[in-house]
Amino acid sequence: MKVKNWIIDRERTGRPCFSRDEVAGAFPSLSASSIDSSLSRFRSNGLVQAVHRGFYCVIPAHYAYVGNVPPSYYIDSLMKWLGRPYYIALLSAAEMFGAAHQKPMVTQVMTELPCFSYSKKKNDSVDWQFRSCVPSQFVLRRNGENGQIAYSSAELTAIDLVRYFGSVGGLSSVATVLAELRESTDFNGAGQGVFKTADFADVQRLGYIYDAILGDGAQSETIHDELLSLRRDLKPVVLDPGLPSDGAEINRRWKVKVNQKIEVDEV
Repeated sequence: MKVKNWIIDRERTGRPCFSRDEVAGAFPSLSASSIDSSLSRFRSNGLVQAVHRGFYCVIPAHYAYVGNVPPSYYIDSLMKWLGRPYYIALLSAAEMFGAAHQKPMVTQVMTELPCFSYSKKKNDSVDWQFRSCVPSQFVLRRNGENGQIAYSSAELTAIDLVRYFGSVGGLSSVATVLAELRESTDFNGAGQGVFKTADFADVQRLGYIYDAILGDGAQSETIHDELLSLRRDLKPVVLDPGLPSDGAEINRRWKVKVNQKIEVDEV
């Protein structure tokens, strides 16, 4: 069997993702340079896509016209190969809940530290985000086009949006997405749950946005009660740590120094 036939056979049998090492194992008589040359040629003619260093995905016929496959097609296989937990996060996760005021141009994927090397030039469709630990109890799974996909719960998505606001276009963008996502969030029990995955400061910022910006009295009250169940003595935090806060007005309920004006786009 030739390498090309081996690759085509994998897709036919529902295994479109493979590593360079798997090719080497299937063809032990081929030299490393021959394998690399073959894979490079298959990339050039649109048979496969290099989605990560040493990892490939067959491009099925219905994606041939664009020349690549979306990350949702291979992300689960890739992360299993990397041996890392993950979840679709931030704007990409919000989109899965129908909160997609602006469709994200890339797929945002959260995984654990330490960071690994990757090339945006070779694959610019994934925006990697890193945290110290993936809270698996708040990660959901659903069937995708090629196997399952892991993604953050609505509540974890909300917290992450606030925590990583710099990666989603700023706090105004966060508030705009939360305006739609809040239809899916329920923070009852979050004090002993998802809030323990976040800093108190981020929960304070989240509560401030739900309360003062979105005017969601019911959910902001729940967030406040759950936060106080963890910490009664809230310390003042800056809404945007990257901006000056001298003279900023303090929201007394959330102890947030409001040093930025948040504007919500019409949804």
